[in-house]
Amino acid sequence: MPGSSIRPSPYGDVQLGAFREVLTYPGRYLNDHCLIRHEGLWHFFGIIGDVTGPGEMHGVEDSLAHATSADLMEWTQHPPALTATGVWPEEVTCFAPYVIEHEGCFYMLYCVTDVHRTQRMCLATSTDLFNWERFPGNPVIVPSVSWAKWPGFGLPPPDEVERMHRDAGEDFLSVARRLGGSYGGCRDPHIIRLDDGTFVAYWVARVQEKFGHNLVCVAASMSHDLLHWQEIGPVFTMKAWTFDEEPTLEVESPCVVPKDGRFWLFFKHGWWTHFVASESPYDFHGYEPQRLGFCHASEVFRWEGQWWITHCSADPQDFRYRESNRTRGLFIGHLDWPDGAPPRLIPPGEKP
Repeated sequence: MPGSSIRPSPYGDVQLGAFREVLTYPGRYLNDHCLIRHEGLWHFFGIIGDVTGPGEMHGVEDSLAHATSADLMEWTQHPPALTATGVWPEEVTCFAPYVIEHEGCFYMLYCVTDVHRTQRMCLATSTDLFNWERFPGNPVIVPSVSWAKWPGFGLPPPDEVERMHRDAGEDFLSVARRLGGSYGGCRDPHIIRLDDGTFVAYWVARVQEKFGHNLVCVAASMSHDLLHWQEIGPVFTMKAWTFDEEPTLEVESPCVVPKDGRFWLFFKHGWWTHFVASESPYDFHGYEPQRLGFCHASEVFRWEGQWWITHCSADPQDFRYRESNRTRGLFIGHLDWPDGAPPRLIPPGEKP
């Protein structure tokens, strides 16, 4: 109904949130991102791409935008933090960063693709959040072929996929549809530090058919120095989106928040950001995910006594991605998340 924060869809109601667009780049869009606060400033790092029309991309996402703000509302834009080197493993893209601080140094996990569009995760470090140096041992996270769909392991070999891309021309999404999703999925990192000092990086991938049909997952790796990573494997698995409409083929953009003695995993799938909570940061299986509402590639964090949530890429009411996808910037909203209760997306017209 007009004015309602609930929108019906063939696959279930969609809760809309109250968001304000706070960071824009004329003619460009923002996508998966992270925020980190240092010395009184918020730093934004995220995907940036050129807009040609709703849902369309011109070229590739080959650099990481960087901006700073004291209050999350007014932003100063800076030169890109990183740009794809053009050398393996980041021959084509450089996207989806996550930054964490440890002992006076900042560590950025970011995603790259080679000429076959196979995804891997690399590492860069900085002492000031402006100047970044790539780790010489890149890539640092690549899925195990014992369970992950990978070229030659549940996916066609690279030469066959290259032929598919040549036949498709610029319609690369048609290749993704034929493959059932990304080619060699390994992207969208999010890192937390546990009380014992262990770092856990969450990321997304696809699961081989021998474990079940059309499965996608949030996987995890652990580290004690943020340089060397040991894979844990899938920590949450579900069926991929199988509907004709294609908002999100796979599980995407995980964000884990410790709260109330549990670990809350937020992720995007379909038209919703979902959440699931577990007592273990290493296992979210067996818990039924709940729908939070429409927001994309969201980061959830607490600051100045409030719970904040981000959104990007599309208008906050365009959950069908028909008019504005990959045309918009960074949005900020709030969650209602009291102790002992699940989070709730604050709808339009309601104050936090």
